[in-house]
Formats: sequence, structure tokens, C-alpha cells
Amino acid sequence: MRGLDKIFSSLRLRGSYGKVGNIDGLGQYASLSTFGSGLYGGNGTFVFNQAGNPNLGWETSAKTDIGLNFGILDDRISGEVTYYKNNVDGLILYVPSPPSAGLPTTIPTNIGSMYNRGVEIALNLVPIQKKDFSWNANFNITFNKNEVTALAPGVDNIITATGGLESPSITVVGKPLGMLFVTRTNGVDPETGRRIFINKNGDEVYYQHVAPTGRFRYEYADGTVAPTVSSADAEVYKNTNPKYYGGFDNTFRYKNFSLNALFTFQGGNYTYWGSYAGLRDQRFWNNSTDVLRAWTKSGDQTDMPKSYFGDNVSNGSSFPLDINVFKGDFIKLRTLTLAYSLPGTVTSKAKINSFRFYVTGNNLWIGTKYPGPDPEVSSNGTSNTNQGIDRNTVGNARGVIVGINVGF
Repeated sequence: MRGLDKIFSSLRLRGSYGKVGNIDGLGQYASLSTFGSGLYGGNGTFVFNQAGNPNLGWETSAKTDIGLNFGILDDRISGEVTYYKNNVDGLILYVPSPPSAGLPTTIPTNIGSMYNRGVEIALNLVPIQKKDFSWNANFNITFNKNEVTALAPGVDNIITATGGLESPSITVVGKPLGMLFVTRTNGVDPETGRRIFINKNGDEVYYQHVAPTGRFRYEYADGTVAPTVSSADAEVYKNTNPKYYGGFDNTFRYKNFSLNALFTFQGGNYTYWGSYAGLRDQRFWNNSTDVLRAWTKSGDQTDMPKSYFGDNVSNGSSFPLDINVFKGDFIKLRTLTLAYSLPGTVTSKAKINSFRFYVTGNNLWIGTKYPGPDPEVSSNGTSNTNQGIDRNTVGNARGVIVGINVGF
């Protein structure tokens, strides 16, 4: 177009389509049935512990990309904007088996389909380029939407557990993978100090771990007995998939010194902090100072119900509650590296090509409102059906590395 050459130093429209296999989610030996051993009453046992699937195969990804690459001011500013859609068929999901089958609880099967759709933006900047000082910056951000479009015939959801402790994750058609699946609450009754649950019918149910004579653990507001509230009253709650994520990389150079700082970020997702439920469990392992603000008298306004020894229900240790779900947004200083390279005049005299001394720090800082150690970690590794679960998980380690690179 006329005049564009005065603005853009380069401009290119591109597009692509490809169909590839994907082994993500395909564990080692997942196609094989395996057995284990154990003891029962002092006798050896032979146990069927993994139901294999000989028909298990790779997932299939069909991806479409349409992008625009550009450069401005002799490419001092360059970048690309890309729209993508990735349709995944044969999605590997662990399908529950009926107890009557006598098999392990889940079997990996290529039965699902989903899509990832979004926009990627990447910018490369050279704000300063002088003889002794330069600044190069790179920024990228991805906006992504994930949606499951099909599961196995007759299966409308897949509930996924975390290490046998609880099942706070659910995958349903029409929603993203691994949604949080929790029972809702409505605070603490200021008159009685009881936790208020919301059951599957939308009714408020008041819970007290030790009920007085003639009263009930679970009651409606009028004092009549109510059905027990449990994980059976859970609902599809929040999305664990980030709506956006990216990074910001900066490199500053002054003569023979260089400083590199890499920031990463993500947002729009939620994390289930199962550790919080354990910390506030009123059995012998209560470890949280939150108990200091527990309800003690009529009129107290607090988020902590009246304390009863042995109460593992009110704060979510018995089954997942919404009070333990928090936003997982963060920005991290992923790496920070300060380096010094000897001048060529010095290295040539020493008969070496290069000499570089550096100090690198990893995970030095995190900005987040998440109360746990690290919203990026997951108790379930890279599993995509139960991500965003933090149950007694250690945060990413902070470390410092000192090194020397010598080129001969």
C-alpha cells in the first residue's frame, strides 16, 4: 500500500496449517497392563494395579496459524501478531471404570477432543544502541482459550483426584480442561460461629462439629435437620488455565558489562491451595495462626468458625471448599544475570578467545496475591486434567549460580 514503506521497514503476511502427533499425556507403559505385589494377613498377594490399553495412540493436533510480521525504523522495532487455532483429537483422558469391572479406577483412552484458540503477540525492541551502551528488549504475551468439545460416549465429566487426598478437578464438555470442582460456602454465622455451606440445591446448611443435645450437625437456618453436605454438593467453579501468559526480557550492555533480566507472568487463572485446608484442620496437625481469629462469641464477624477439636470439615480438609481457591496471577523475576567479559586485547595476550565471569539468580522475586508459596507449581506435575492444585507442594527453588566461561 502507498505510504507503508515510509512506516514499515519490513512487512510480511504468513499462514500455515499442519497436522502432527502429540505424545503429551502419554505416560510410560500406559498401553500395558501391570501388576504389583503386597501383603495381606502375612500372605503374599498379586495385585492388578494398571489397566493397559493396547489401542492407545498419540493425540492428533491440527493447527492453523495466520500471522503478520513487521519491522519499523529499520527494524529497531519488530514483531509479529499471530492468530492460532489448534484442534486436538484423540485426547488422552483417564476414563473411570465401573467398580463391578474389577479394574483399576481409570484407564487411559483416546476419547476426547478440544481446542486451543488465541492470539500471540511478540515485540523486539532496541530502544538504545550506542557505542558503549545498548538496551535490547523482548516482550511476548499469549491470550488463550481452551475448551473441551467431546468426551467418551456416555461420560459427561471426568473427576480427577490429587494423590488420593481429594478430588478438586473436573473436566466437562463446553469448559476448559481441569476446572476446579468444589463445594460452595457462605461465610460463618456471626450468631453461632457455624460454617455455612451451600448444598447442591442452593440451600444454606449450617454445620457444627459438636452439636448440643437435641440439635444436629447439619441444620437449616430454622434449626431443622439438613442432609449432610459433602463433595457430592460440589459444582464446577473456577478455571485453572491462564487466560494470558508471557515474558519480558531485557539485556543492558555497558562496555564489557552486561545485565539480563527475564520476567514471566500469567493471569486469569485460579489455584486450589489444598495445603490451607490441612493447615486449618482442627485435628492434631493444626498449624495456622488463623485459629486466633476464630469465632468465640455472638456477633463476631470472622471467616474462621468456632473451633472444635477434631473438626476436619469446616475448613475444607474433608472435601474441597471454595474458601481454599485463590487467584493464581503472578509476575516473576525468573532470572537475573550480571556478567563481565574481558576485552579482546587482554584475552589475546592470554592466548584465549574469550573469558566471561557471571552471576545468575533464579526465582529471586515474585509478585502475587496468592497466599501459598508459589502459584506456578502443581501437585500433579504436567497433568492437564488436574492442574492448578497446590497440596503440600514446595515452591520453585531460589538459587544463585556463579560461573566462568572460557573459550579457547
